[in-house]
This record gives sequence, C-alpha cells and structure tokens, in this order.
Amino acid sequence: MRTRASVTLLALALLATGCSIANPTSSEVSLQYGNGPFDSRNFVECQSDLDFSDINDDHYYYPAGQRDFTFGEGDGIDSAPLTSTTQDSQEIKVTGTVKFTLNTDCAEFTDPSGKKWPGGKLQMFHELIAYKYDAAPSDGGEQMKAGWTSLLRNYVGAALDRATDNEALKYPWQKLYTDAASKAQWEKDVLTQLPATLKTLTLGVDLITINSVLLQKPSIQPALVQGLTDKQAAELRSQAAEVDKQAAANFPGGIAGYQQYQQQQAVNEAIKSGKVQVLPVPQGSPIIVQPK
Repeated sequence: MRTRASVTLLALALLATGCSIANPTSSEVSLQYGNGPFDSRNFVECQSDLDFSDINDDHYYYPAGQRDFTFGEGDGIDSAPLTSTTQDSQEIKVTGTVKFTLNTDCAEFTDPSGKKWPGGKLQMFHELIAYKYDAAPSDGGEQMKAGWTSLLRNYVGAALDRATDNEALKYPWQKLYTDAASKAQWEKDVLTQLPATLKTLTLGVDLITINSVLLQKPSIQPALVQGLTDKQAAELRSQAAEVDKQAAANFPGGIAGYQQYQQQQAVNEAIKSGKVQVLPVPQGSPIIVQPK
C-alpha cells in the first residue's frame, strides 16, 4: 500500500511540474513525439519502460509480440473471407488465420530510399502507415484503435489475398477441397510467398513479420457440392453393382440361381417384417402368400 501511494504521489508531483509519463506494458513499445508550444513536431525516442517527458509530448503504443489476423465469417473477425480462383476457373472462399509480429526494432536504420529513421523500423511503420489510420492508442494498456483493423486488412489482408490467388491457380478446385496433401502444399506455398508480397506494400522493408498461415478447407459453390455428392453416389451404386455381378457369377447355378436366391430372400424379409401374411394349407396344396 505504501509503495502504491508513493508512486501515485510521484506521478502527481511530476504532472504538477510539467511532465507526462510513458508507461508501456510488457507487451508494448511506445514512440514519443515532441508536441509542446516550443517544440517542433518530431520524433524523440522509443520507449519500452517507464519514462517521464514533457507534458505536451505525444505517445503512441504498439504491440510487441505475436498477433493474429483472422478472416472468415462471424463476430470478432478482422476481415471477411477472401476469394480465389482455381486452375479450372472455379471461385472458392478462403478463411483462416495469419499469425504475425510487428517489427518493433527501434535501432536507427536507413530505408531503401536513403531516408534515415532514428527510431528504427517502428518509427517508419508509424509515420508512413499507422499514423494515417489513427491505429495506435495514446495510453499504455489500451486496445488498439479501430484504424488498426483497417490497416491489417489493407496490408496483411491485401498481401494474403494476392498470395492465395497466385497459389490457388496451380490447383483444380477438387484437389484443394478433397485432397489433404494438395491443400497442405497450397497453405505452405502461401506462407512462402506472403512475406515478399507484403514487403512490396511497405517499401521493401520487413515492417511486419509473418510467422504462420493457417488456411481452412475452402468453401466451394453449392453446384459443385451437389455435383460431388452425385458423383460419389454414382460411384457407390457402381461399386454395389460390381459386387452383385461378382457374387452372381460365383453362385451355385450361376446368375439364374443367384436371382432366385435374391427373390426368396426378399420374400423372407417381407414375411419377417409383417408386410405379407402366410396362411397354413393342407400338405400338397400350393402355398398362398397374401399381402396385408
């Protein structure tokens, strides 16, 4: 209790003397920008620990560690399902999850255009991309703002859409829908292509690292589902007919004997189920089978 009170009093004292506090959590990194009446609007520093600064300065908090980009149906999803076209010109719906990590490296670096970034790749990401979407909260421990989801759709989602399109064209739809090995290879190829595709949207710099891609079994058009069902039913009927043909050929008396046997079995089943009634008759008289 005494420690908490001391921290509170220290914070109040600092605020009274004109200081603000940057306090990122263990899963955040913050960027500080000068914004006072006598300051130019420029980058000050990267912060991953408690820090005190000018009360007018701004802080932007970004996630450190792995995050998810989900695409599919339902609530809490970052994006609607993606669509791709297969080798045989059929449209499929693609759902799944991409696990990624924002590059929070704050070491000074020079981008491919020759511009120096004293706050590293995180500063580049903030100024060229995230700031335009108003994606980052200004206080630690808060949820990312609504613009973060739009940013993910326009960068991770757009790159993923292109990668799944390119790789789906290598397969006919039935391979992706029914063949586990083909579907797994498609997923692997998308993961291989995605980082390079994403870098084309971020000036050739790895501002976002792709960790894994999980693609669910694609959804296909209802007509294809019905066609596949009909085909499977036809195959089952053909297999059953072939079994009957082989059984008849090996039956005593050949096909004629097999047909007679099948007819007798049908009569026995009808009697057993009560669908026909057998009436007792004197010995030597014909048996009469009377349907109910």
